[in-house]
Amino acid sequence: MLGISSTAALFDPSTRGLAHFTSALRYPVFINGENYNGQVPMLRSPLLRTMIDTLLAEESRHLQNAIWQPLGDKPAAALAHLVERGLINPSQIAPALPHPSGANAERIAYFLGRKAASDLSAKTRADRIDALRSQLQAFYTRHAKNERA
Repeated sequence: MLGISSTAALFDPSTRGLAHFTSALRYPVFINGENYNGQVPMLRSPLLRTMIDTLLAEESRHLQNAIWQPLGDKPAAALAHLVERGLINPSQIAPALPHPSGANAERIAYFLGRKAASDLSAKTRADRIDALRSQLQAFYTRHAKNERA
């Protein structure tokens, strides 16, 4: 869809403009001296919600044709909030990938095909990850067809 050979090319200076990396919360957030890890839902905290409603909303205004790829449920919730405000078209938001943290290492390994379903722990649901993979493939196939049309 982007005319590149691999996702690694997104980080190459020659492909500048193909990807814009951001965070739902632009600045570091600490709660009681600890790194924010979602212990307070972003949209329930007046301060965090304001960051989404101002900073992330402003970015969305500059990225009208962007495809948004959330990394985890929390960024997906922030994007859904901007959809509700009419700032992002819901068809531009891909299904959320597992957040790339150490806590999701097993899910990511399975998603990438580095771990077999038979080797997963009981807490990792292969069926959900398989469904997500199918949803992502359908999403990006649909967008690639729209790009060619």
